[in-house]
Amino acid sequence: MASAAFSSPAQFYSPGAMMRPAPRVARRRVPRALVVCAGLAAAWAALVGGRSQIVRALPQAAPAYAALGLAVNLRHMDVFGLTARLVEEDGRKLLLVEGEIRNVGEAPRTPPRMRLAVEDARGREIYHWTAAPAKSRLNPGENAFFRARLAAPPDDGAEVRVRFTPDASAT
Repeated sequence: MASAAFSSPAQFYSPGAMMRPAPRVARRRVPRALVVCAGLAAAWAALVGGRSQIVRALPQAAPAYAALGLAVNLRHMDVFGLTARLVEEDGRKLLLVEGEIRNVGEAPRTPPRMRLAVEDARGREIYHWTAAPAKSRLNPGENAFFRARLAAPPDDGAEVRVRFTPDASAT
């Protein structure tokens, strides 16, 4: 009977001899352009869909969204139907501004105070004042009429802008 002597265990077990290479699985490569386009589309969707959160955290982004035609309304209130006219009452000249406020949100809200500004023909503000809305609470979709008066308006006034006061909190 013949016997063979092994000088080391490494001679007995050789990993390379016992293992066979795994069969190659064909993988499809996704074109880089497709990956880049999908990433850009996802980023655009996040920027558009999350614009309220972005503007809340970074208010300077609001003009960029407005330039793209994407309105951002954090207060969920709208001002519409504005009219401004000069009237005479008891021999005095008055500027009468009327319009409506609408709750465009899905919850009841307290409308904030309004900031009315008289601008000259070049668009520069020459006078401003604030006014409170007529109603203290608006349900979703509800409108409230408002009227603001200014005694002795500036003679060089050409336009009136109405906005909500920046420090008002809509709850």
